[in-house]
Amino acid sequence: MEKEDSEAQIVDDIAAEGAAGEQPLTEADEESLHLPFPNARVVRIIRENMKHEHQIKSDVKLAANKLLGEILADISQSMDAEDYFTISTEHFNKAARKYKEIALNQKRIRRIQKVLEKQRAELDEIVTEIELDMPADPATSQ
Repeated sequence: MEKEDSEAQIVDDIAAEGAAGEQPLTEADEESLHLPFPNARVVRIIRENMKHEHQIKSDVKLAANKLLGEILADISQSMDAEDYFTISTEHFNKAARKYKEIALNQKRIRRIQKVLEKQRAELDEIVTEIELDMPADPATSQ
């Protein structure tokens, strides 16, 4: 219990220093945070997916690493809810579906927006045609 408290204190101290901008986190400090994944691997993945050269601040690296850990924890908890003793790839894919479908859902939303914009343009055109075809109000023409 004391070990967990001291680790939490180290994390808080390092985060406070990083937030205050006093000292950047060193590799030893980052390792003491007990991150879910090796930070170098997370940074390599980030850099491989960037088109332009960027300097990545340490708080971004830590936040990305922690986010990945939270996502994996969520997937693990979903898989744990399965009734089966042996967890297969099917169970993993089922648990990870919401993360994998984010891009697909964004594409669906864009497609629906385009359809609605097209329908709106057609409706505007119909309204304009109806207004042109309607006879003028006899009270205003006299």
